[in-house]
Amino acid sequence: MTKNNFLEKFRKIIWILTPFVLITVILMLLFRCCNDECLDCNQLQEKINSIEQKIKDKDCLDCNWDDTLDIENDTIIDGEKVYKPTDNCRAHFSGLIMSDIYEKDWKSEAWVIDNASEYVGEGEYPRAMNAFPKSDKATFDGIAIGNGTRVIIYEKPDFKGNILLDKSGPIIITNKLRLEQDQQMSSVVAENNSKKFKSDLEKIFPPNKRIMSSSNMFDWSKGSLKVICNE
Repeated sequence: MTKNNFLEKFRKIIWILTPFVLITVILMLLFRCCNDECLDCNQLQEKINSIEQKIKDKDCLDCNWDDTLDIENDTIIDGEKVYKPTDNCRAHFSGLIMSDIYEKDWKSEAWVIDNASEYVGEGEYPRAMNAFPKSDKATFDGIAIGNGTRVIIYEKPDFKGNILLDKSGPIIITNKLRLEQDQQMSSVVAENNSKKFKSDLEKIFPPNKRIMSSSNMFDWSKGSLKVICNE
């Protein structure tokens, strides 16, 4: 009886300790894996953070994001190589008003991608509708052009037709239609164009660098555009 009691107690101890041992082994393997760089843990964490931010911006769990434009790397769009944005070569296109803060359905924060905008570097975009699907879906309403950057927008694909915009940064452009709409929207636009942005963006885009478009921007994404730097 004494021997059986001992074996029974031993089995209970083993059952209790087994989960803790397994967890310890798994943690040790993960730690070793990160140190040996068999997994890029930093990139994994960045991806997790990116997904979390996308969920917050979109306010849903089944968001269908188009990541055609990967700002971490140069990429190919419509057969043309385009470059990732830099401090001296960048443009941000949005279906919202371009501002210094993000407000859902109203404003995009310059240089921060959200569910209605694309942030790009130098390149030629033969079909803007394909290159900027989020901005096109929400309608073009705001553009931020950085230092040393020129943006030319053509009326038609493949850089044909009239030139709708030819501006060099730094400058923020807002769709003139928004100022001509209902009182609430026009008030938002007027306030955004005159207020003091937060410090880093205020230095780049003071009020005299925020203008209205010369025509309705809704159709701009039907054409093509070039982002040119270091001219």
